[in-house]
Amino acid sequence: MKAWLCGLDDEEISSVSSILTFIGVEHGTSLTAFHVPDFVVLGKSVRSFELDEVIPVISLCESMDVVGDYNVWFCPLPWRSQTLSSVLKEIKQLHTFPQASGVNLNLHVRHLEALLIRQALVSTQGVVSKAAQNLQIQRTTLIEKMRRYNIDKSEF
Repeated sequence: MKAWLCGLDDEEISSVSSILTFIGVEHGTSLTAFHVPDFVVLGKSVRSFELDEVIPVISLCESMDVVGDYNVWFCPLPWRSQTLSSVLKEIKQLHTFPQASGVNLNLHVRHLEALLIRQALVSTQGVVSKAAQNLQIQRTTLIEKMRRYNIDKSEF
């Protein structure tokens, strides 16, 4: 599993990081470090949260304003391994079973499209025209999609 740490202070990062490392969850403070994280950990200072993607959220707050249809767990520090384990099991189940309301096809297509673009750029060392050829689309179309998904060719 992969976690994005967002809005954590140094003390929170230290505490959360050691626990996530111990249980084998890859994590980082930069969203661009992951294609799509499995969940987000929000610091106590974060009072509201909104992303284009619907990603499960673990908040270190007691409560917060959530804009969107997120699954949110409120888990203030210090974390207990049993509490965190049950939350991570629920998050894993979200990825295996479709939501009761159905599957958001647009969301899955966007994830897949961004993944394929990144793979094409990796295989061409960031050369956009070659990546576009590999994807069998126009170079300008690829550039538009890269802009839409915030993909920077310099990452590759």
